[in-house]
Amino acid sequence: MLIDNNQELYPLEEEELELGMELPWTVYTEAGQLLMREGSQVDNQRKLDNLLSKGYRHREKKASDASGETAPDPTEPQPVLFDQATNPFSELDELGYQLKQLFELIEEDKARPGQVEKRCYALATQVQGLIELNADAVLGAVHMSSEHPYIIQHPLHVTIIAALVAKTLKVPQPIQLSMLAASLTQNIGMNAYQMRLHAQKEPLSKQQRAQVEEHPLEGVKLLSKAGVMDRLWLQIVYQHHEKTDGKGYPKGLKGVKIRPEARILALGDVYAALVTGRPYRPGLSAQQSLRSIFLARGKQFDPKLSQVFLSELGLYPPGASVRLRNGEVAIVIERTKDTRAPKVTSFMDSHGQLFMRMQQRDTSEFSYNVVAGVNPQSLPRLNPTLLWGIKLRRVN
Repeated sequence: MLIDNNQELYPLEEEELELGMELPWTVYTEAGQLLMREGSQVDNQRKLDNLLSKGYRHREKKASDASGETAPDPTEPQPVLFDQATNPFSELDELGYQLKQLFELIEEDKARPGQVEKRCYALATQVQGLIELNADAVLGAVHMSSEHPYIIQHPLHVTIIAALVAKTLKVPQPIQLSMLAASLTQNIGMNAYQMRLHAQKEPLSKQQRAQVEEHPLEGVKLLSKAGVMDRLWLQIVYQHHEKTDGKGYPKGLKGVKIRPEARILALGDVYAALVTGRPYRPGLSAQQSLRSIFLARGKQFDPKLSQVFLSELGLYPPGASVRLRNGEVAIVIERTKDTRAPKVTSFMDSHGQLFMRMQQRDTSEFSYNVVAGVNPQSLPRLNPTLLWGIKLRRVN
């Protein structure tokens, strides 16, 4: 994980340490403070436990270019470069169909060696490319309903959020690929029954709860059987339901014992689930969902990553429904430097009548100030391409 001085620190893993060893590297805390120097002896159990719970070490970096940033490896997949005329919503819809085909390949055990990794990395780089093209529109899609079922829509939405956070943190591309591949496949172990649970109005039974808590391990087994050899990808899938306070599953890991990439996925997973309606509850507004994340920081979620996540989405994230001072209802279409004054498209007047033609508003103007969030469940389904003023065609 990147820290402020652009050095990469990663938590120590259990297999790297043993009682009586001499440290081959200097160890730091997550905040970058010195914990133990290179050459120090791990001569008692207390030191070993302290290193395992708090220790981070530098990860070897690639050669850097003149700007000081890591030079891209020409052999690894890079973000797709889309034509400026590309409709991101059409592309995301197409990605949903590609993800469905990938799941079928895995579940039916038909994948050739390397095929699942290649396809999943390709999906990841397309999400990255769409964020480069129009991050606000792509983030907006997380808050808008789609034609795809939950088992397709949800991992795509989590991947969008994870990719945005990773870009902000300047996570190296190889790690991003593993993380985004894990995000796309995080729930592959419960695809067979997730739609049934998604539609269920009653609380989970003990048997169902046990089944759900097994899905990270089942996912790792399925992916391994399908030929996935990316160890980091598999580790993130296994840990994506762990919580900072140790109350997650399947292992009840705490704090730095959870990979930072899995901690990012946990944020995206919960947020995307909160804003999506279920048969037993309506989806929450963006503001309600962000508040839930804010209140759970330091408990369920990593506090520093929570702050990055909240800052990235902003007070009124793209796709959020809001009411303006003049009574109009609008959808946020673009974040601005002033988090309280996003760009919006109004689609409903103060009397609840839909506009014949949608109107873009500057919410920094007094009469168009945002005064409240609006629960999206009470609103008609809207075409995002019209809200964002994007052409309807796909560019192949």
